[in-house]
Amino acid sequence: MKTGILLLNFGGPWTLSDVKPFLYRLFANPRVLVGVPSPVRQLLAFTISQVKGPSSVRSYRSIGGGSPQLKWTAIQADGLRSLLNDNRVRVVMAMRSAEPSIKTALDQLRFWGADELILLPLFPQFSTTTTATCFDAVEEILAQSDWKPAVREIDSWPDHPDYISLLRSKVDEVIIQAESEREDPAAPIHLLFSAHSLPMKIVNLGDPYPLEVERTVQAVTRGLEHPWSLAFQSRNGKLPWLEPYLEDELKRLGRQGIKRVVVVPISFVSDHIETLYELDQLYANLAREHGITHYYRTRCFNDDPQFPRVLHSILQEAVA
Repeated sequence: MKTGILLLNFGGPWTLSDVKPFLYRLFANPRVLVGVPSPVRQLLAFTISQVKGPSSVRSYRSIGGGSPQLKWTAIQADGLRSLLNDNRVRVVMAMRSAEPSIKTALDQLRFWGADELILLPLFPQFSTTTTATCFDAVEEILAQSDWKPAVREIDSWPDHPDYISLLRSKVDEVIIQAESEREDPAAPIHLLFSAHSLPMKIVNLGDPYPLEVERTVQAVTRGLEHPWSLAFQSRNGKLPWLEPYLEDELKRLGRQGIKRVVVVPISFVSDHIETLYELDQLYANLAREHGITHYYRTRCFNDDPQFPRVLHSILQEAVA
């Protein structure tokens, strides 16, 4: 029996010339522009990619010219591969909106002769817009072929003990730094958990993502002595999204006189545009404008050797 493991993520543009094609693939996804018929959705996706393209190119240029998520995912896949150390198991990265694509990954595993597939999303919290759309792509590609491997799906792992332990270690690491840099020992340090937002239109259709986010936050804050709150980032357009918005929460904290804020991104396992540009540049500047003098962010897992161990533990439980 040969088992192929797909590490599923959205991916990002490798280079600046990939930005517009990436945006098109992202918004052409029926799980993203929900309820829009295919021809109209494709036209809208093309229009969005052209309108947002120049500003997105500037954003990616500011973080080095492309998304590092692809590099970090490759390192995470290598780490998991070395832990499995089994020539009957192959780990491949599979991106929903970038290369190596889900189809590319499936072609590799078919050529290798995989008898079964395990779909392991790198989204801790399930959403129809992330995990489900990756599962959709696998299903559609397999349906169009005569290859019929067994498929096992790992839906989510929002409060898996090993994930929570690693996330909490990143939080504790930054708290120690913030405490060492404050002049007044009584000055509060506020933890602000940030999750990628979701349109209320999708939430109201029954998407479980807000509940999964809540599970993560409840688990990681257990026993935490510092005050904390949860907000949502990365909304687009004027329709209502999950609240409170991160910008509003930063302003609220500033009005309350909070000077030290530790931002904890919980939707991402590796750095990309939403951490390096949005959190580290846009929101950091906004925080300073509203009186928050010390703005910190916890590190993403990136090349931390503990993260492949988390994935390994999740896999072991799934196949037990």
